[in-house]
Amino acid sequence: MPAAYFRSYQRGSSLLDELTAVVVLSVGLLGLAGLQGRVQNIAAGAENQTIALSLAQSRLERLRGVAGDPGRAGEGYVQIAPSEETVTSVGGQHLDAPLTLRVDVARFRLQPGSATEPARYVAVENAEPFENAVPEFKRVTVAAIWTGRDGATHRFALPGIVSPGAF
Repeated sequence: MPAAYFRSYQRGSSLLDELTAVVVLSVGLLGLAGLQGRVQNIAAGAENQTIALSLAQSRLERLRGVAGDPGRAGEGYVQIAPSEETVTSVGGQHLDAPLTLRVDVARFRLQPGSATEPARYVAVENAEPFENAVPEFKRVTVAAIWTGRDGATHRFALPGIVSPGAF
């Protein structure tokens, strides 16, 4: 039989086919590896946000607990003031970057109304003495600030209202 007859029935692939397959497979694997890196960064960012939110909620609840202690007759409420602290670990787990918790406080007291104006809450200085008989509250904002793996500064604020336990 002639040689041309055998070549028409040969099976297999050429070197060019193999190289094309390797290139396509490599591009796909590189894309998958890049995607995995981005997914890890997103997961780390979500974890940092969860930790920051948990710490901010905890701080706000502690302030409410101090203010609402009926046995202290407003002593804890008076001590609530602006503050800032840096957290580097939570429960023995070190954070990727330090997280700053900033507490901002604005104090409001009920101003009695008159014949022409209704009673309303007005801002007062923290230095003014606390009077148990006059209704008031403090608007507390706990802000969490941290730097993510991407180098960007992330921030969110958790607002709340705190009032003395007497009311």
